[in-house]
Amino acid sequence: MVNKSEKNRTEETLHFVEELKRQWVATFDALIDPVLIIAPDYLIQRANLAAAKMAGIDVRKVVGMKCHKAIAGRLKPCPACKLQDTIEGNSPNQFPLVDVVPERSFEVTSQPFPESKGQRFAVHIYRDRTEAAVMQSRLIQSEKLASIGLLAGGIAHEINNPLGGIMIFSQMLLREMPKDSPYYDDVREIEAASQRCKEIVQSLLDFARVQPVEGRKKLFTPMDAMEATESALRFARINLNQNIQIREHFHAKSSKVLGDKNQIIQVVLNLLQNSMQAMRGGGDLSLEVKNDKAMENLLIVVSDTGVGIKPEHIKKIFDPFFTTKEPGEGTGLGLSICYGLVTEMGGKLTAASKIGEGTTFTVTLPLIPLQTSSS
Repeated sequence: MVNKSEKNRTEETLHFVEELKRQWVATFDALIDPVLIIAPDYLIQRANLAAAKMAGIDVRKVVGMKCHKAIAGRLKPCPACKLQDTIEGNSPNQFPLVDVVPERSFEVTSQPFPESKGQRFAVHIYRDRTEAAVMQSRLIQSEKLASIGLLAGGIAHEINNPLGGIMIFSQMLLREMPKDSPYYDDVREIEAASQRCKEIVQSLLDFARVQPVEGRKKLFTPMDAMEATESALRFARINLNQNIQIREHFHAKSSKVLGDKNQIIQVVLNLLQNSMQAMRGGGDLSLEVKNDKAMENLLIVVSDTGVGIKPEHIKKIFDPFFTTKEPGEGTGLGLSICYGLVTEMGGKLTAASKIGEGTTFTVTLPLIPLQTSSS
């Protein structure tokens, strides 16, 4: 017979074990990083609450699932997975998990787990590195832009001299040429274009000096974005492919914004040229200027019937140096500069596309309230 003291010791031992188990489970679930204990056949033996949350599945249902199915929705193991190396080599490993979980990047630490009943397992700890990856990408872009600033300053100074000559001689021609001459308007266009180039060169110099954004905003003035868009369209028509049909829809009731005319011309001209390049064999190009329903914003919409942009590329097209063009056809800076210019003016630049159907870019600029613009 078991005496009372032995029974009490047994109960105390069981209670102690249960308390340890409870504390272990509580600690396991309190970890903010997802943790999985995985068998060699990729079946999950144990998961904490963070792992269940990442998988979007109840923690009780995660156990028994394949890890790649629960975490990434994949039928096969994730690329670069080191589970087998960890278990067979009985040594720790690390590997990245990038773009497997939508829009998230993880660094996975894979550790061998003590044998249980003759079977070996691995513990996977998923550390979210998404923000760190974004910050690293921004740092790299900043370094690239700093290099561009130095290059831009040198180029701007070299361009200024011949540009000054073009402006002087075009102005001399205008003074000497009769206003009824058939070439008078063409020379005026040359003079206006050279003046615009001069202002763009000045913008390059400002960029090279890394002038604060707030300083540039102080230079913004009330202006008519519809007129700027019409000017951009005139420039775009100069090199227009005869197989491309442009359809204009200018029906904004209000187009007064606080910004810079040349910047808007630069943005719209770049979008138009991008659309033309996407329709090398011809197509329809639509340029629409309208107001939103609330009459709070001006929308400049550029649509084409070109080749379209792949879904995996649409999120990257505004990144500096990202381009899908052939070498020598683009630097990958056009759209990123446009994005920056529109953002400075308090607006938004968005894109939507379907492969084989075309692309639509929308510039949204806040309107100047009527009472302000009329005062």
